[in-house]
Amino acid sequence: MRLTSREKEILDLLKKEPLISQEEMAQRFGITRSSVAVHISNLMKKGVILGKGYVLNETASVVVLGNCMLTVEVRKQNGATAIDLDWGGFAYKACHTLADFGSHVKIVSVLGNDEQGDLIVSQLAGKKVDVSNIYRHNSRRTNRQIWCDGKILFNEGFYGDDYEKAVNLREWVIFNCEWLVVEPVWQEYVYRKAVNKDGEKLPCLCTCLSLRPGQSLPDYLDGYNVLVLGVEDYFEIDAYRSRIHDMINAGMEHCIITDGHSAVMHMDNHGIQEYPLLPNQSFDYARQLLYLLCGLVYGLSNNYPLRQSVRMGVGTASTGS
Repeated sequence: MRLTSREKEILDLLKKEPLISQEEMAQRFGITRSSVAVHISNLMKKGVILGKGYVLNETASVVVLGNCMLTVEVRKQNGATAIDLDWGGFAYKACHTLADFGSHVKIVSVLGNDEQGDLIVSQLAGKKVDVSNIYRHNSRRTNRQIWCDGKILFNEGFYGDDYEKAVNLREWVIFNCEWLVVEPVWQEYVYRKAVNKDGEKLPCLCTCLSLRPGQSLPDYLDGYNVLVLGVEDYFEIDAYRSRIHDMINAGMEHCIITDGHSAVMHMDNHGIQEYPLLPNQSFDYARQLLYLLCGLVYGLSNNYPLRQSVRMGVGTASTGS
């Protein structure tokens, strides 16, 4: 969590003396009581302090930026057609996954001011996801997607400026967390926002990307700290080694690349580590990639060893839906 020096001082004092009054804090730091109240209010907004009793939140905070939607999936089964309705989208699935792990999660997204939007908010709130930063659009419906046999046929969604408005209004929330999980469509936009914050401590930027054969890695990914990549064929990994090495040299902390059924390769400034996948650990390198990212983020954010964090990501991807 990005805190000011004064906020850090107040937080350290509260850990030592949780019953101290605001008046006493003001005297300790040589500031006014109203200034202390402002600092306390900011700590509550950042989720570091929970409630008036100065209950400290020690859980790593995660913000997920992305889409939520109603999904309609059409599948052919034994000569018949099955139609399933569910809620989905990158942000919805990521928040569910991280909340199930026990992470303190906030979501930044756009929903229509309609029944489907209400249901999605209710589902997320039931998982104890902070939904206060969802932007509700008054004139458009919540996103809808129609899938058929694993392919998108139709997509009804918001315009780019709808999301930009939501991001701009919630920019303070987005960049005042420890871990920011970004949907691929927002990778470049978040990067552009981040590079303009000179001198500010940024959250750990995390994202994933499913690569088409021969697709190059865009330059803006250099600004991310944790990157999970999916390729169709494991032999394609060799084509990306040099580029990933450059990203590691540019400051990326962890990069994982996998085809979802052969192995997972992890690269950082300590070198390369390969983790073979067992048959029961295979997953769709495109559709399940966000679950691998979420498991990895949870492990890293809670200071689990790297190998265990990677295994948590693999386990989450192989059981995700």
